[in-house]
Amino acid sequence: MSDANRLIAAFAEQVRARFQPDRLESFWDCEPLFGKLADAGFVEAVLVAQLKALVADPNHVGDWPPKQIMLHRGAGFALSLAVFDTPRRYIHSTPFLGMYAPIGGRPLVVDRFRLPTGYDNAVFDPALKLERDAGLTVAPNEVLRLQSQQFAYDFQIAEPQLVLKLTTAPFQMLEWLFSKETLHPWQANDADLSSTQLRVGAYLLGRLAHQSSLAPLQDLAGHANPNVRWAAIQSIGRLSRSEALKRLKVALDDPHPHIRRAAKKSLDRAEQSARKR
Repeated sequence: MSDANRLIAAFAEQVRARFQPDRLESFWDCEPLFGKLADAGFVEAVLVAQLKALVADPNHVGDWPPKQIMLHRGAGFALSLAVFDTPRRYIHSTPFLGMYAPIGGRPLVVDRFRLPTGYDNAVFDPALKLERDAGLTVAPNEVLRLQSQQFAYDFQIAEPQLVLKLTTAPFQMLEWLFSKETLHPWQANDADLSSTQLRVGAYLLGRLAHQSSLAPLQDLAGHANPNVRWAAIQSIGRLSRSEALKRLKVALDDPHPHIRRAAKKSLDRAEQSARKR
């Protein structure tokens, strides 16, 4: 085992002892551990270990998402080394808690925005607006806390920069994208990839329109994620009108306001169509 891997294993064990995923605030108890890990010597050891693995086996495939090296995935947390090389087009909300430490000689410069009053992550509202809060400069090997329940962050990237990241699993349903010009939200994406996959799967089952898809779509209509629920209800409409009407009537009491409104509109259209016959 390389020196880097030994350090990562010891770090992960200590994080597991401090961080309880069902008690998010305990994540900040890991900051002293992360601060000790966030230095150029550790990152150099990580990169050397990756290069040695490639020299030993040119077909070696590490855990390398785009512009990142995943160093550890644990129960409710992940450690990674990322390259920040271009500014983002939008200001993103962060669906997880995080600690970021710039590695090397340059600070990490970030504009921080306060999330709007009335912000509910699960209910996208284009009328809301970010509030400018502060400009932050995080010196090399210092730690930036991403306090995601309160703030959104816009990183100012002039040239490529290495950043060591410790993050929790997503605890919020959506990642909102805010316009840098107006500070209003433009769109929201699923924070969890599995929810996107289920939505796409529900859509495809509807397009295939085979009766064998009805049972799985009925299951998805009760999913915890409202976007998945609505995608399933829409696809049920391609397979069974009676079942779709039943699901829409149930959706009138859905806990999510967008689904309640969409269900009412759909039922109103169905009634209007029935009257015209």
